[in-house]
Amino acid sequence: MEKAIEEFQSYLANSAKNELFAESKKISLQVCLHKIPNLMNEKLILCKLPNPLHTEDSYPETCLIVKDIDKKDRDYEKTIRKYEKIIKDNQLDSIVKKVMPLKQLNLEFRPFETKRTLSTSFDLFLADKNLHEILFNGSKLGKEFRKRKKMPFKVDVEGSKNLKEDVMNILNSTTIRLTGRGPVLDINTFLSCHTVKQAIENINAVKAELVKHLPGGESNIKSIFIKSTNAPAVPIYDDLKTNLNDVKLPNNMTPAKIKKNKKMVVKRLKKNKQIKNKQNSKQNLVLRKKIA
Repeated sequence: MEKAIEEFQSYLANSAKNELFAESKKISLQVCLHKIPNLMNEKLILCKLPNPLHTEDSYPETCLIVKDIDKKDRDYEKTIRKYEKIIKDNQLDSIVKKVMPLKQLNLEFRPFETKRTLSTSFDLFLADKNLHEILFNGSKLGKEFRKRKKMPFKVDVEGSKNLKEDVMNILNSTTIRLTGRGPVLDINTFLSCHTVKQAIENINAVKAELVKHLPGGESNIKSIFIKSTNAPAVPIYDDLKTNLNDVKLPNNMTPAKIKKNKKMVVKRLKKNKQIKNKQNSKQNLVLRKKIA
């Protein structure tokens, strides 16, 4: 693994010589699974890295979504002032660039285009723990946030003993997303400027955290590659021993999910039947015209 990382970083360094503004590149782990997990909802797992992907000069611009002080009052400026003070008191004003009350989100960012613009306006989104569930599993943020991997992370804004430490833990972590929609996971793990030792420390941390949460555990990992933008994927792990029958995945199909899947199947069959009937009616019409 050390040799593969060394060669890969050397390749990136040589490629960077032709670039006008050479910057450290993020290198991700591509984890291929034997079996796709059957999940009820998308899982967002934070993995703290021994060697963070951000420095003090490159912290992501962050937006904090908070609950409203008064749900009946249309004026949300009081809410903004309250939470901006909390952010300033915790010395997070250089990181959290915007405080957005839920009311502002509902009033100003309803159309699809505005949600898309919002998702591209910040690098990271945080949400108060009271709102996280409805924002993460609901439709208030829209599919653009999911597509761009900008779903918010949960923070306890008012109840936290050390809010700055909580936010810094998120910034110094990487995200493992288990979606159950495909056999490949892509996880940002280290930088091209990291040493081989630092890279291995981060890889081991990510792998250990993934194994804890991955249905099937380590036996469900088929292969691991390191990958960066405009660079070939390099294998660092390949499992040739595991038999597919030995990989046991828990069945997470709840009664509610089974019912939903049945409805979707019925809906799809009805739609196919309608299309078929429409085609048949058109054919019959053509035949009648020919006979006439």
